[in-house]
Formats: sequence, structure tokens, C-alpha cells
Amino acid sequence: MECQFYVLQFSWADPTEVERISILARQLTIVYQHHLVWRKPHPVIGSFLTTKRAVKVIKNLIEKFEITHVMPRSTMPAIMVNPLLTWLKKRDVKLIFDADGFPLQERIDYSGLNKNSFQYKYLKKAETKILKHSNIVLVRTFLSIGIHLKTIGVRYRDKFFKVSNGRNEDFFKPDLVLREKIRRELSIPSSSMLWLYSGSVGPQYLLSEMLNLFENYHDQNKDSKFLFLVRDKSAVAQAIPDHLKSSIVIKSVDFSLIPGYYAAADLGVSLRKTASSLSGISPIKVGEYLLSGLPLLLSRGIGDLENTVGHEDFCFMHPVLDEEKFNKWLAELKHISKVSIREKAVACFALENSLKEYETAILASNSIVD
Repeated sequence: MECQFYVLQFSWADPTEVERISILARQLTIVYQHHLVWRKPHPVIGSFLTTKRAVKVIKNLIEKFEITHVMPRSTMPAIMVNPLLTWLKKRDVKLIFDADGFPLQERIDYSGLNKNSFQYKYLKKAETKILKHSNIVLVRTFLSIGIHLKTIGVRYRDKFFKVSNGRNEDFFKPDLVLREKIRRELSIPSSSMLWLYSGSVGPQYLLSEMLNLFENYHDQNKDSKFLFLVRDKSAVAQAIPDHLKSSIVIKSVDFSLIPGYYAAADLGVSLRKTASSLSGISPIKVGEYLLSGLPLLLSRGIGDLENTVGHEDFCFMHPVLDEEKFNKWLAELKHISKVSIREKAVACFALENSLKEYETAILASNSIVD
């Protein structure tokens, strides 16, 4: 299926970041436009004014390039597109809503948004409207489909399509050469167990819990190390107790270098604080870990992952209720083939699989009406 993509982004990004994305878009023959989100006279008012301005911008883009499919991603873009629903239908422009998890519930879970507030009710009304009027809705988990249908009704079931967050399997893969190179760089012996966490830092990612689990393991395995690949290095550094500092490495690296650090590790960690919004997400890093052949320490309740990989011998579910069982599992990891982990992961997490899912959904949008 041949497609030409046009990306319209509204954000607070600085000029350097916008230029980086612009260069990447040109390399991929994507037409990219960026518009700054107003922050005055107040961020909330500025965001509201930006959404009003965006309606005209979107309309002009559709007319100029004869766009056939429009895909708002998440709630704020939905608010921008909702005023155009009748206009889009008259032009036979297909509407694909990328629900992308449960962003409103996530704000309640982690940011203190009040479910009885005007802001929540306004955003929820906009989300419900686009869920009903889209030709198709994209979600990351099967669990989220049932939750959305409780809101809008089971008669909309056929418009929901689950798509995965795929990664390039040629980019993320076991690599013995890179493994030894990175371990030499980090001064980590070949025999030492190396834990890995890659991603954002915040209360919902259970940093203290990760450090406690590692500390318990490290007490019996003094040569073990923990590598954090994060942007906010100071947040991790401040949380590390003094007696563990020599065993923990914190780095920020360019994306192109990440596979080498994954190849150097023996265990990938993906923990999340228990919350209702977790049922709608599929963390990209889980696919990266598994395609790289890494066993996985995974929190329960994250999307469909407990059903898809939670039962595998290369996966241990958190919370760790039996420390002895956990330590025994860690000791057995050296006997699990990275190649076998990767082989099982390809079907669920490879980019090629995602492309097929998106293609199926887009083609279906031409026949499903709101």
C-alpha cells in the first residue's frame, strides 16, 4: 500500500528540536509542519487558543494536499479535529483516531487531575465524541477495547483495531561484538550480571523499588551492576544510596547507540506503579528489550503483556512476592538463550508486524462508516 504522510505537530519544542525532527522527516519524505503552542496569557488559555487556531490550519492542510485520511493522536488533537467532523464527512475524508492508551486516566492516576473537574469533563466529552464519529479507532491493547466500549457502546466494536508499538528487528538484536565493546567501556566483566533500565524517570516508574530489588541481589552478588539509560541523570543519581554508587552506571546516549548497551545487558526492567491507565499501554522499551534477547522483569497490569509474555520463562512478574524464587530465576537466566527470546518476540514486537496491523486498519477505514 503506497502512502504519502503529512505530519502536523503542535508543541512547545524549542527550535533545535523542531529542526531535528524536520531533518528526520525530510529523510523519510514526510511533509512536516510545526506550530508553537501558545503559553500566554496562561498555559491553559494558550492551549485552548491554539486548538481554535489549529482547526483552520488542519483544514488548509487537507485542502492543499488533498488529504484522504486524518489521524489525530490522543485528546488535544481530537479537540482540534472535532469541529471539522461534518466537513470531513462531506469531503469523504476518513477519520482515524489513535486513542494511544488512556491519557485522561493517566492524568488522574499520576498528575492529580480531578475526575469531577471542568477540565476532565471537557476533555472526556471531546474524547467520547471522536471515539463515536471516527471511521476507525487505534488502540495498543485488547483490554482497552472493552473499556472504551463501556463508554460508547458495544455497537462500535468493529471500528476498533489493535496496533503494536513495533521496533526494527535489524536494529535491536543480540550482538556479541557490541556486548564486549560496551562492557569494556563500562568496565564490567563478562561474567557480571548487568541489569538495565531504559526510559523516563518519575514516581510511576518505581525507581526506589528497582534500586531495592537490585540492592537485595547485589548483597549476594557483589560484582553485579545496574545500568540506567535516561535523560534525567540527576534524578537517578540522587536516589542511589552511597554504598551502591560504584555498582550503578547512569548514561544518556544517542538513540543510534542504544542497541549496543542493550546487547551488553543481561536483564531488562520495566516497572510501573499500579494504575487503571496501565491497561491501555504497551511500553516500546519492552519490545526493544525482548528483540535484543533480554529477559524481562515486568509489572503486572501493563496492557496485554501479562497474557502475551508473562507466562514465559524469560519473564518474571512484579511485585516480587517471593524473593528466594526471584533470586533463583535470576540465577537461571544464563541458561536462557537470547536468540530464543528474540524469536518469540519478533511476532509481537517487530516493526513489520506493526506495519501490517496499520495497513489492515487503514484499509478498513475505507469501508467502515461512523
